[in-house]
Amino acid sequence: MQLQDESKISRAPEGLRSEMFRPEDFRESRIMANETGMDRVKIMFDLSRGLGPELMLVQNASLFSGVCGALAGGWNYARTARANYIRKNQGSTFLNPKQAMRELQDTMFLQFLRGAWKLGWRMTAFSAIYMTVAVAGFTYRNKFGIAENVAAGALSGFFFKLNMGVRGSLVGAGLGSLLGLASGSALTVGTKALGVTVKEFRYWQHDYWMQEYSEKKALWLKEKAERDSKSS
Repeated sequence: MQLQDESKISRAPEGLRSEMFRPEDFRESRIMANETGMDRVKIMFDLSRGLGPELMLVQNASLFSGVCGALAGGWNYARTARANYIRKNQGSTFLNPKQAMRELQDTMFLQFLRGAWKLGWRMTAFSAIYMTVAVAGFTYRNKFGIAENVAAGALSGFFFKLNMGVRGSLVGAGLGSLLGLASGSALTVGTKALGVTVKEFRYWQHDYWMQEYSEKKALWLKEKAERDSKSS
């Protein structure tokens, strides 16, 4: 990488030099130029410094899906429990209405917990599998696309319906692939419209820009020290 005009940098105030050392274009990054697909996937699953940005994306999406699934499942089970309780006791006369109301609330609460757990963990698992495959796919290919989303949807649907046997799993895989096709198409169109790329995402999220900034600054300081020693 060519440093900017040295005389211009030397005359610049110290506070402005960080801006002058800022990389001009992430697509010209020397650090990212020699990466292979497997290199990027290995970096994605490298846990030596904690969760990377790709796995953080998987984690956040899985937790969000799990919470939404828990709320939906809990609400559905609680509503069904309320309807069943009223239908079962519509001909009964309660001596203590407060006790009846408390019994109804307890029943609804227990059913809410049951429904939240039943759908919540499934949505979390489905989303975790889907996002892991999809993110690993576009990280390997270094671009957003539809193929990895179709594969992610098929694999997630297969495991989601695994308790229904081979036929159920195949149906789940088919439905999951359709879901992946729709979401992959939307993601591809959206990222193209916004001008977002995987290269740009990785360049900033993995702090490649900071590495290049540090290298350029260290090189400039070294050359400046050599010039100062020669002049003195």
